Amino acid sequence: MIYRKFWECGLRVFGIYGADKNGACACGWEHCPPVSLMKHPRISNWQHTPHWSEEQIDAMADSDQFATGYGVLCNGLIVVDVDARNGGVDSFAKLVEAIPEISGAGLIVETGSGGGSRHLYFRAPEGVALVSHHADYPGCDFKSSGYVIGPGSIHATGKKYTWHGTPDDIDEAPAALVDLLRKPERHRAEYEGRVVDVSHKDLAEMLAHIDPDCDYETWIRCGMAMHEASDGTAFEAWDAWSQNGTKYPSKGQGPDSHWHSFGRSANPVTIGTLIYYAEQGGWKMPVEFTPDETASFPEYEEVQQRADGLPFDISGVDLKAPPGFTGELARWIEGQSRRPRENLAVAAALSGLGNIAGLRYTDDKDGVTCNTFMFCVAGSRTGKEAVQQAQAEIHRAAGIAPATHGAIKSEQEITRNLVRHQAAFYIVDEIGIFLQKIKNAQAKGGAAYLDGVIGMLMSAYSKADGFMLLTGDMKEDIRAILFKEAAQIQKRMDENTPQHGDENRLLAVTHAMDNLDKGLERPFLSLIGYTTPVTFDELVDFNSATNGFIGRALIFNERDTAPRSKRRFRKADMSDKMQNALAQIYMAGEYDMSAAARVEYYGKRRKVPTADDALDMLDAALEWFEDQAVSHKGQTGLEALWLGAYELVSKVSLVLAVPSGLRTSEHVRWAYALIKRDVEDKMRLVVANDRQKDAPKLALAARIANIIAVGKGETGETVGVIYNRLRSHRRPDVDKTLAQMVEKGLVSKKDVSAKNGHKTTLYSLNG
Repeated sequence: MIYRKFWECGLRVFGIYGADKNGACACGWEHCPPVSLMKHPRISNWQHTPHWSEEQIDAMADSDQFATGYGVLCNGLIVVDVDARNGGVDSFAKLVEAIPEISGAGLIVETGSGGGSRHLYFRAPEGVALVSHHADYPGCDFKSSGYVIGPGSIHATGKKYTWHGTPDDIDEAPAALVDLLRKPERHRAEYEGRVVDVSHKDLAEMLAHIDPDCDYETWIRCGMAMHEASDGTAFEAWDAWSQNGTKYPSKGQGPDSHWHSFGRSANPVTIGTLIYYAEQGGWKMPVEFTPDETASFPEYEEVQQRADGLPFDISGVDLKAPPGFTGELARWIEGQSRRPRENLAVAAALSGLGNIAGLRYTDDKDGVTCNTFMFCVAGSRTGKEAVQQAQAEIHRAAGIAPATHGAIKSEQEITRNLVRHQAAFYIVDEIGIFLQKIKNAQAKGGAAYLDGVIGMLMSAYSKADGFMLLTGDMKEDIRAILFKEAAQIQKRMDENTPQHGDENRLLAVTHAMDNLDKGLERPFLSLIGYTTPVTFDELVDFNSATNGFIGRALIFNERDTAPRSKRRFRKADMSDKMQNALAQIYMAGEYDMSAAARVEYYGKRRKVPTADDALDMLDAALEWFEDQAVSHKGQTGLEALWLGAYELVSKVSLVLAVPSGLRTSEHVRWAYALIKRDVEDKMRLVVANDRQKDAPKLALAARIANIIAVGKGETGETVGVIYNRLRSHRRPDVDKTLAQMVEKGLVSKKDVSAKNGHKTTLYSLNG
């Protein structure tokens, strides 16, 4: 066996757990994450694996500890780990161009995942500190610590790791590779829009002001920030700080394995998070923290005045590009659609991330939850289905698919869904048709059944941090269901045939029965619905905007109803980094990813802290929205839209902040710009629908404005598109109204050359 060859060459090996009959890790630990399948060491202190004696290695082999696989400790090695799913193949080709000797490794292992993923083994020089990642080669890890799965092992796909060469053939690493990976004394990071240089000493000094006995998630975020700021070289500083706490190490997940996983995360926590925690402990930033004379000093720069009476500057905000990990998620979702659907992708990213984070996170200022109502409006056959499927895949990656539903049938079903799981995530196609049915039934006096559905949605939505009361009949029905389930679980346990997750589920069922008289505890309900402009736009009237759940929802419009297909379109697989990040966010570092687990969490929610400048911006946004509400109280009567806007800013900025663990001014600015646009869009729709009889000219102007409102990077619409969207209006009326809007400076027009060489005019809304 080749594992013995590694042992004979003085390298250290240890056994890896296989899979049990249910496909989970055979270790039996209920918190073992899916990403550890066929990669979980059989020994907890694997990082201190000795060089086994011959009797020990034989005994381990006889007890089948190497039967499904084994790990090779990277001490004394440099293993180039090429990850095809994360761009490693292209990066490796680039690396070979720079260092041709790399391709001639004495031992090359093809991993079971295929696609060009491989391990290339080299001997590492003694006494040289090396980085594990390099910014120029994403998707390639350079492992001189930790471990890799050895050749001959079985991959989670069922395929084996194949190899070329033997451990005897492992040569010294090329000098150029060692030089490339040699640790720098200082590292360059970005903080609040400026570049700073930090050393390991700087990072250790920050950690010294943070309690090593902090909660688990803070510990993880500190490690991720250290990894990001140091390019993966500051493990010793993080580990030394961790050892000062009483919780070191955590069961089955020592600092070494965590540190390696940080490099694979798609949502790096930045140095700003580490600085925030350090400042809470009394750390002060030294003047020399800035790198050189070219560093910017915002405190000496001219402060830009608030434009148009806004609470802060939002110029340059791109609402198609959310900051941080949410933006990465939106780009991946958009990449699943053959046609450009950037606005819908943003909606799906916010909704999906809010669902994943919602059970475990809140903020430190308002105590809001991450659940949202959203409506995605786009033309038929333009890519809505691809976006829906992408969000469903995000839910699956995080482990919340069991609580995801594709339709709304009845009030009772909504309640039953919230009994089966604490959460209910609705991704509904053609939601406009459903809402039209409600509106038509109300007009004919027969909407009692459908009104009950809307009432239940709104009730559950607002009870995410409390209890949702139930009727007496409903309580008894639920109690009977829970009692039956508890009896079935108890029977399996008494007969010693429990299913995976039964113990946790029994505790959850008992908890639910004990608290049923109070109602459903902290139900988390969200909805994202997809519809077309034809069925949706006319639904936004005064009543629905001020009293209905449309007013509480965010609306995302794709105004191009005939988007061109992307050339040579091909869907991209979700990377391992993104999958790991989604799972990590859902479990908040707890790794309770049991396939049988109910989607629930009744523990104390983790509070995402808010930076001081972001707190000031939230206060300013609240004041601004309330000023708008007072103004509209006497003008339009739509003050409810403005009064509800701040809560949405708080929710959206929280969702943006969860991956990094700190709400910043960037998150608040983007959220404010989004909600401001949303309220303005709703107001135009209300005017267009409600003023048709008493002020038809005003209503027509509002409809035109809604069609030609553009975001960053958009160019406006042609008069032909405007005519088609306003087929119920006379063209002369459209022309006259459009000309008056241009004359008054409300609308801009721009002559451009079309692809066929003809001139065309684009109209866009100003402001």
